[in-house]
Amino acid sequence: MNNQADLHQQLNEDIFRILIRESPTPVALYMGEGMEIRIANKAIIDIWGKGDNVVGRTYFNLLPELEEQGFHAILLNVYKSGITYEGKEEKVDLLVNNKLEEFYFNFTFKPLRDDKGEVWGVLNTAADVTELVTTRQKLAESEQRVQYALQAAELGTWDLNPKLQTVIWDDRCKELCGFRKTDDIKYADLLKFVHPEDAQRLRTAVLQAYDPASGGNYDLIVRTINDFGNLKYWIHLKGKAYFNDNHEPIRFAGTVQDITREISDKQEQQKLLALIDNTADIVAVGNMDGFVTYINKTGYAILGVENTKSVLKPGVDFFIHDEANKVNNDIIPTVQQYGKWEGEMHYRHFKTGESIPVYVSCFRIDDPLNNLPIGMASVARDLRPEKAARNEQYKLLSLINHSSDFVSLSDLDGNVTYVNTAGRKMLGIAGIKEHRRHNSEFIMPEEIAKLKDTVNTTLMKHGKWSGEIHYRHFQTGEAIPVYGTTMLVYDSVTGAPQGRASIARDLRREIADKKALTDSEQLLKNITNASPTVLWMADAEGNITYVNQTWVDWTGIEYEKHMGSGWANAIVEEDRPRAAEKFLSDLSARRFYEVDFRIINKDGETRWCIATGNPQYNEQGEFTGYIGACTDVTDKTVAEREIKLRNRELSDQISQFEFVTDFMPVQLWTARTDGELDYLNKRAVDYFGIATNKIAGPDWLDGIHPDDRAGCIEAWNNAVNTGAIFQYEFRLKDKDENYKWHLVRALPFTIDDKIIKWFGTNTDIDEQKQLQRQKDDFLGIASHELKTPVTSIKAYAQVLGAMLTREGEHKKAEMVLRMDAQVNRLTNLIGDLLDVTKINSGRLQFNKSWFDFNETVLETVQDLQHTTQKHQLIQNFSQTGSIYSDKDRISQVITNLITNAIKYSPHTDKIIVSTRRENNEAIVCVQDFGIGIPEDKKDLVFEQFYRVSGNKQHTFPGLGLGLYISSEIIKREGGRMWVNSVEGKGSTFCFALPVDETNS
Repeated sequence: MNNQADLHQQLNEDIFRILIRESPTPVALYMGEGMEIRIANKAIIDIWGKGDNVVGRTYFNLLPELEEQGFHAILLNVYKSGITYEGKEEKVDLLVNNKLEEFYFNFTFKPLRDDKGEVWGVLNTAADVTELVTTRQKLAESEQRVQYALQAAELGTWDLNPKLQTVIWDDRCKELCGFRKTDDIKYADLLKFVHPEDAQRLRTAVLQAYDPASGGNYDLIVRTINDFGNLKYWIHLKGKAYFNDNHEPIRFAGTVQDITREISDKQEQQKLLALIDNTADIVAVGNMDGFVTYINKTGYAILGVENTKSVLKPGVDFFIHDEANKVNNDIIPTVQQYGKWEGEMHYRHFKTGESIPVYVSCFRIDDPLNNLPIGMASVARDLRPEKAARNEQYKLLSLINHSSDFVSLSDLDGNVTYVNTAGRKMLGIAGIKEHRRHNSEFIMPEEIAKLKDTVNTTLMKHGKWSGEIHYRHFQTGEAIPVYGTTMLVYDSVTGAPQGRASIARDLRREIADKKALTDSEQLLKNITNASPTVLWMADAEGNITYVNQTWVDWTGIEYEKHMGSGWANAIVEEDRPRAAEKFLSDLSARRFYEVDFRIINKDGETRWCIATGNPQYNEQGEFTGYIGACTDVTDKTVAEREIKLRNRELSDQISQFEFVTDFMPVQLWTARTDGELDYLNKRAVDYFGIATNKIAGPDWLDGIHPDDRAGCIEAWNNAVNTGAIFQYEFRLKDKDENYKWHLVRALPFTIDDKIIKWFGTNTDIDEQKQLQRQKDDFLGIASHELKTPVTSIKAYAQVLGAMLTREGEHKKAEMVLRMDAQVNRLTNLIGDLLDVTKINSGRLQFNKSWFDFNETVLETVQDLQHTTQKHQLIQNFSQTGSIYSDKDRISQVITNLITNAIKYSPHTDKIIVSTRRENNEAIVCVQDFGIGIPEDKKDLVFEQFYRVSGNKQHTFPGLGLGLYISSEIIKREGGRMWVNSVEGKGSTFCFALPVDETNS
């Protein structure tokens, strides 16, 4: 029985093995957990590629390359779990001929169970689908390449079925035709975003393509628009219609391309060509050998060219014969090698042969893709109008240059570029380029504000300004009054202002003439009005045209009422007919007129007068009227007595003046308007011990100490020339040959704003000077002697503070530090006293060097910022350049100004330090927002020992020397210092130092 069962099982196994072996599908049977290969047909053996002897080997040993790919684990899991595994088109890398090759399989791992349901083996079936998968991948790659190519070419594709009216568009096609990528496009909506002007043309082209006779070809350019009707794209549609056997269109497919850029380029090219054709210059294009291929319309007109054929010739033929060598040997080689040549040449007129001067700019044209030269071009400007204008300009300049008035040209910023001959002579301009400076340097300093605020403002607003202003002579500095007109010069093409022109008439002669005339008229008026005799004038008809003030004073009647025949109303009524009749009789006869009559004066007195008149004639001998006089003969004797009495009174007053001045404790003197002394009191005569005539005149200068003489003369001349107060300290030699210090002070005595005489005094201040010198010596010695003990105290204080700190006595150490701070303050006060004594004795030394002004200010500000926690030092710097000065002294001045600002602004928290450059000066300003300075005290803050007065004296301690020392340092460095302040709102202290242009 068992034998029969075994036989049956053996038979079944053989049948199973035969079925597997003969199956065309790859099949293998694996048994046991080790996956021993029990059966494998040829199909699967060929796939493994391991040879035919595989039965009896394990799956894992035969195919080790599948372990890393996960197939060993999958197979083992099927055996253990009893769950079938199926793979679809899975990628498998098999080792074939020692080289991994890529395969794709559809396979199964199916568990085999015994009667008890236990897995005893795994059946592996497989189908090689490698060729199918790779073919599909190649097809996808091919489609992707096509899509990439279309995208690179910015092409969209479309496919229409006219019969079914369906649409297939890619995303690019949708976008170019105005749709969104997500839109579901209907056949009826194809033209929704086509420009209305192109829609009908598009319909016509489609209908033609649907006609089999046309061959189905479709090629059209249209515009698409957005939702707002605005142009979106220019697109190029190309396609073809396909037909069935019944000649019906069954498919209509093609591409769409964005050509917006090409259309825009063509439009711009057309604009460029239109611009070139209509430009005023001659534009020509040619090849690299200089053969002309194009010339614009302007060139046709200027050169007399009639047709295109006449243009197509070598470029050298466009020039006059004398310049042919230059074109061939210079211009063309230069353009070929260097890419550009420009200069003045001469074209020739093709018909008349006329030489046409032009300014030619030739340049090479390079291919933008490979930068290789592809041709040459030239732009030529016709110089004939320019040369004609230049000739006219030369004539105009010649006319201007020979003008007697000042004429100048400048740019809009006021930088002068031209001054004519008369202007150079008037202002003393010697050098060729000396006039090339800003117009503010042509006028007096006091006129600069007028230039900025009035002249420039009016000029820019109205285009013109006229008025009087004072120019400056470059050599002497003399003020030259002129009547000037400044106007804007406009560009003839754009109409925009491009410069200024100024014309000025020298008013010195005119002013002198007017003054002489005015003085003459005033003198005549003064003479006639001062005359005790009445003076009068009448015209040819006998009408009175002038009477002097004497007649008005006599009669008490207003001036206007005497004009014409009104003069007779002042005559006593009894004498009036006779006087008038006599006047008319003599007038008719053109003879000398004389008559006596009485008048009632304004006081009611009767006065006897004699009137006389002389007939007047012009150069042609024509009678013009009378000039006459009227004398009061009643008071002739009384007047003479009155004059004598007044002379006597005047003599008495002079005697009294001399008596009083002789007893004055100061030397009193007077001087004429030209500066020459004409009077000295007895005190002055006694001091010099010589006669008055020896002191008066220019010899008085011999009594001044030689070291003081130059400064005194300069101050005196300045006062005489300007009318300013004269004040100076100098040493005067007395009769014993001793020099004593004196303070001279003089004031001008004016009448009607005209200086009549100078009154001055010399006050002996020698004793005060000696006291000042003693005080300075004392301060110098005391300050010097104080420095040594103060230095020792400071050193001991620092050592004591350090010792107390180490011992932990911090409160005591803090008290020592406060003592050290007070010692520092005392050291600063001693330093100020020493500086004052050096300044007063002239021993203050300066170590000058070149340094950057802004850097020094910044260093000082940064150092001082560490000393104050409450105040913020705000920096507002502008470029200043370098200065030649004592850097430490300048830092001392800045420190003083900032510490003062901190001290005098206790209730504010900021101080502004600013620098700027102005008129070749470096300027620094320190602005605080503290207590300020009263207007009448601003000039006192720079004096020695001046301090804030009143209760504030205790609030702001100090010696009052800092600003005095600072101002003296700046003064000795060639600069200036000033203050602007509003009481209660703060102060701004500034100083300025000269900047050297060449070292800035």
